[in-house]
Amino acid sequence: MIYTALDNFYLTDEQLANTPSVAEGEIDAETEFKLRVYGAELIQEGGTLLKLPQAVMATGQVLFHRYYCKKSFTKHAVKRVACACCWLATKLEENPRKIRDILNVFLRMECRRENLPLEPLDYFSKRYDHLKHDLIKNERLLLREFGFIVHVEHPHKFVLNYLQMMGMGQELMQEAWSLVNDSLRAPLCVRYNAEVVACGVIHLAARRLKIALPESPPWYSLFNVEEKDMECVGRMLCGLYSMPKVEYIHVVSADKPLSHCCFADPEKPKEKIAALAAADASPKGAESPKADTPMTDATGATPSEAGEAAKASPAPEKSSAQATPVPAPSVSGVSGGG
Repeated sequence: MIYTALDNFYLTDEQLANTPSVAEGEIDAETEFKLRVYGAELIQEGGTLLKLPQAVMATGQVLFHRYYCKKSFTKHAVKRVACACCWLATKLEENPRKIRDILNVFLRMECRRENLPLEPLDYFSKRYDHLKHDLIKNERLLLREFGFIVHVEHPHKFVLNYLQMMGMGQELMQEAWSLVNDSLRAPLCVRYNAEVVACGVIHLAARRLKIALPESPPWYSLFNVEEKDMECVGRMLCGLYSMPKVEYIHVVSADKPLSHCCFADPEKPKEKIAALAAADASPKGAESPKADTPMTDATGATPSEAGEAAKASPAPEKSSAQATPVPAPSVSGVSGGG
């Protein structure tokens, strides 16, 4: 069992190699790594469409990696968890978004990635209620697993501070900033603290741009970072860049319905969705009554039959209460104004 501490959430190499998904023998380490990258890319793309700051997307990605250090990918759908992490991060970073906007964005991303027709989400449908309640449930699961300890420290601020202390230029800062954003796709945030990730990113950025860093004394020793940890960060980032584009891998258990792992309606194939969209686009006129069907009243009689029945029936007699006029109230007791 992996417990969340008050300071932060970091694992050893052994713990990271034996996460619940791998320890149960349901998926291998490579598949888990691809699903981590896929979920982190969903959060990054969704945050961009929602016009969120980078800090919000970074917080969501860290929460995503932490959650799957405690839970298995085969029991918790990666798309739903990524959506819940993004929504929770908007609250933690004080940039909230409406729940319908979150669902609409992630639904659109899934339809585009899975080559499904783009369909709007009806806010008054049962499907929207199901997705909304499922998102709220997943957010509660996140908070329960973390014990409401959701503090996140990002390496971005350390990257800028370290480079400014060493007097480096804007080009190296921009390269390091891009690398530190990409590092959140890999589970570096649950293995090393923010200072180690920042130094590893600076080291890789300097090597890519062929910029020399101070060596006597070694620049990373000023920040209490070991060289082997810094090089491990660089190797993981290089492996991340050498991977092809990651696609979604369905690993949810067979007893889970498809509606628990995707946003698109699983009961509507592509042809049916297109047919329904065409039917909704056509104008719907009100049906007129048939010409050969006579109009009837509430009793089932036609207007002519109702008129003859009214002539034949005698007029009702007035009751005594209706015939006796009601006397007007006396106003003698009301005093007038002077």
